[in-house]
Amino acid sequence: MGHYSTLVVGEHQFLYTRDHYSEELAALFNESDRTLVVSDVSDARPGDDWDEREITFGYYTTANALRQRLNVQGFTSRRALTDLAEGIEQWRKVYNDQKELREREAQGESRSGTLARPPREPDELLAAVCEAIRPHRSEDSFATLQEYYRYEEEFSNTVGDLQDLRWGVDERSLVRLILDQAPDNMQVGLDLSGLTGCCVNLDIAQPIASPTRERQLAALPDNAPLIVLVEGSTDSRILTAAMDITHPHLVGFVRFIDYTGAKSRKPQGSVGALAKLVNAFIAAGVANRFVAIADNDAGGHEAFANLKRQKLPAGCQVRHYPDLPLLDQYPTVEPPSPTTSLTNVNGVAGSLEMYLGKDVLTIDGTLAPVELGNFIRTVQRHQGALSRRHKGLVQKAFENKVSAARSGQRGTGDWSGVHAIIEDIVHSFD
Repeated sequence: MGHYSTLVVGEHQFLYTRDHYSEELAALFNESDRTLVVSDVSDARPGDDWDEREITFGYYTTANALRQRLNVQGFTSRRALTDLAEGIEQWRKVYNDQKELREREAQGESRSGTLARPPREPDELLAAVCEAIRPHRSEDSFATLQEYYRYEEEFSNTVGDLQDLRWGVDERSLVRLILDQAPDNMQVGLDLSGLTGCCVNLDIAQPIASPTRERQLAALPDNAPLIVLVEGSTDSRILTAAMDITHPHLVGFVRFIDYTGAKSRKPQGSVGALAKLVNAFIAAGVANRFVAIADNDAGGHEAFANLKRQKLPAGCQVRHYPDLPLLDQYPTVEPPSPTTSLTNVNGVAGSLEMYLGKDVLTIDGTLAPVELGNFIRTVQRHQGALSRRHKGLVQKAFENKVSAARSGQRGTGDWSGVHAIIEDIVHSFD
């Protein structure tokens, strides 16, 4: 005989898992929900084997508490209903397309994990679930034995339908659908009692829920997009467009944070705000891997100095736009003198505009010069930048270059700067 774990809702059991427990279900509980009761069923004495005793073991809380945990993970009622409708549609398609299943039904074979009959409509199934989780009715409460058998058959079909839907619907959505039919204070839990005793390796002395949740969180960064934090909405928009041209295979795998939807829009070039955002991500324990990348200028290095001295979480990297050969010898002026000299502006004036290509930095036949400003003592260098006018012209020229590339002219223009930035981000955890 097999050993099972189940989701218990009130007096009833759903979502059977043979010889183990569902990690998705276990991760919904805390160790404070743990229940272990060992009752003597014989003259067992301390030191006797566990199978000499009756064991109640599992994790239990209320329907409302579990609903709230699901809600913060995104498994809302609306999502669960959508998932159910899609799962039933898949079930119906498989049922209609596979003649073999209909032949098995005609021959009277048991369900045995197959879709032996067509699915019910979502509303019908939910009504059946609602009926199923009502307090259990004894055989004596029915007028006839046939009515009791019909009641038991209906409950069995409902449990079976939910079991069959597990192959096409996220298990947490199914849990949410069941819980939405339950009163707030109804006890729900993961019953692990069937995994205790002989022939099972479950160690009831060890925690189950917390390590499972930790494994779940550890897997999240491997599956979620890499988040890239930049100084403002302009940087985010430009780098998103650039990646679409230079690294289209990374679309969906790397995501530049979008500030445009925020009520308090971050000012352009707000590296101080970026440093605060990094600290906020760290303090919040954000599970996603993320990279914060700032300008390669004096202000950026000053703002990130404290961050780079901290011991950062394994999933966090703070960086600057990489040094470029183009910026090793770049036209520079130091007002009020109009004299232009060639200077290494890596780490001095490496704002994003300096990475948009030699072609767009060339205005009226010459490279737009960097103007040196204040001397920042903490990093022992001047802060440099393009003039406001040149900065706007460079951004506009880059937008035109992106439009041309999207129309099929990808072989033209200098993309080496933005390519270097994306490469640096990709390899930031190497």
